[in-house]
Amino acid sequence: DDYENARSLARSAIENNPSWGEPYILIGNLYASSSSRCEGNEFEKTTIFWAAVDKFIKAKSVDATVNDQATELINKYSQYFPNVEDAFFYGFEDGESYNVGCWINESSSVRTRKRP
Repeated sequence: DDYENARSLARSAIENNPSWGEPYILIGNLYASSSSRCEGNEFEKTTIFWAAVDKFIKAKSVDATVNDQATELINKYSQYFPNVEDAFFYGFEDGESYNVGCWINESSSVRTRKRP
């Protein structure tokens, strides 16, 4: 349950081996699993998945061996993005910069869930 320490250790692993995707997968999973623990409204909680997906995308970009796993996680957690109406209600549009709060505190970009 010590997400910040786990992220710190994963970041150290990345510093030691920048082309290893597993630490990015770990960080993304930490972010995704903390969405229910963070305070805020439902919109703010769904933005946590933007940061998680960012890490999975990064994992794929540095390490082809995690491509399938990262793609599966991207598909899984993209389903939890806010819908376009909710983003609009809170004053955001796709592509805008957004600072994901809670303990994550990272910049991401607004993305909405696509309708089937």
